[in-house]
Amino acid sequence: MPAFSSGRSAATLPALAAATLVPGTIPLEVRHVAIDPGHGGRDGGTSLQFGMLEKDLTLDLARRLAALLAEAGIGSTLTRTDDVEVSLADRAARANAAHADLFVSIHVNWLPDRSARGFETYFLGPSDDPFLTDLASHENRDSGFTVADTRRLLDGIYADLRRTESQRLAESIQGSLFEVLRRENDQAHSRGVMSAPFVVLVATDMPAVLAEVACLSNEREARLLAIPAYRQHIVEGLADGILKYAQIVGGSTPAQGDQG
Repeated sequence: MPAFSSGRSAATLPALAAATLVPGTIPLEVRHVAIDPGHGGRDGGTSLQFGMLEKDLTLDLARRLAALLAEAGIGSTLTRTDDVEVSLADRAARANAAHADLFVSIHVNWLPDRSARGFETYFLGPSDDPFLTDLASHENRDSGFTVADTRRLLDGIYADLRRTESQRLAESIQGSLFEVLRRENDQAHSRGVMSAPFVVLVATDMPAVLAEVACLSNEREARLLAIPAYRQHIVEGLADGILKYAQIVGGSTPAQGDQG
């Protein structure tokens, strides 16, 4: 994602006021996940150090995540499988058409403060943080939705109880990323779980999150991302977070070999 100036802290925003089901009240199964590699085609995303582009990294991470989930018996649909430009509307439509149980959008971050590092996970929701508002506005441009569509979608954030499950999924992924990455990177830093009005999250029918899996403006993290083995550790964290969420909402891990 592009850089924006920000004075915000990395602290988690207060939880949104919403009715919450007690885990296990209605057992749910996670059989299929829509994986969204950020950017693509003419939209390269962040221009990274060492000749890397965000669009290429996110596609590599998405493919790796799909393979790991398949080993755990969870099917997946990628919103793009090649270096092509896909509108936010089409990304959400593809996830909905696949009847996915979860939606996970993968990005890498870029911040003005080159010493800033770490990863963060967003769930759909309103925000009064100027940085997040600017960031969402930038990411929501060229969405493929009309002005009326976008207004309807964003207004729906306030009434949509999917955000409760989205927040729970975001917390599970963020926690697992930290557990995995701190074993490989002694400077691994969790920037927290936050809500933001990303249209690609609002337009999906299922719980949805957007994960910023590294901070590419930080030279050390950029060098780590250039290493395939480190990218594999990132997707191990993502997959572990998804599987732990599946346990919470379903009461058990997915059956081996069940592709949904």
